[in-house]
Amino acid sequence: MKRLFFSVFFSFLVLSGIAKVNFEGQIDYRISYKNLPEEMGMYKSMLPKKSRVLIKNEWSKIQQNMGVLMKMDVIFNSETNTSLMLVNALGKKIAVETTDTSQQVDPSLFTLTKKDEIKIIAGYKCKKNILTDTANNSYVLWITDKLPTYKNQNLPNIDLGGFPMEYSIENNGMSIRMTASKVVEKNIPDSEFTIPEGYEKKTAEEMGELMKGMKF
Repeated sequence: MKRLFFSVFFSFLVLSGIAKVNFEGQIDYRISYKNLPEEMGMYKSMLPKKSRVLIKNEWSKIQQNMGVLMKMDVIFNSETNTSLMLVNALGKKIAVETTDTSQQVDPSLFTLTKKDEIKIIAGYKCKKNILTDTANNSYVLWITDKLPTYKNQNLPNIDLGGFPMEYSIENNGMSIRMTASKVVEKNIPDSEFTIPEGYEKKTAEEMGELMKGMKF
């Protein structure tokens, strides 16, 4: 069950890559769920209801609280393609840095359909995009061209023409939606993209073993 729970959480990380940034500030999201499977009932209180993305030049940072037991931040640098995951859970503070050396997802496995539908999200005019893979999974994204161009190694290298203000996915009847609620232009200190004091560095493998041993 824990693996299922964390697979749900990591589906949010599609927002972590930013390229050609001409915006500095924060974007707050609210997160909603529908038709969660019964086996996830014990983790329902841990599912994040809000998320915050910080953007500065080639840097981005996602901040999420998962109940009172766990806080997780993910920092991404689009120039070096490196990620830094910061986990604060059950009294442990762990930092895991990785560099993505894998190939980009094959764009031919996906079809992008741009719709004429428009809606305003957090004051930004957004257009609907539907990304469908060969397994017929659909990802609905509402894109604004007034914020940085979207880039991410977890999805194909397809030009979406802007930044996703809303992202939703359905899987086995369960749906997850992230919707921007507020956008604030402001100066972000460089320290937001570094490892805070008190965090212990671990490899991804060590982190995986540690998470297996944690009981939430």
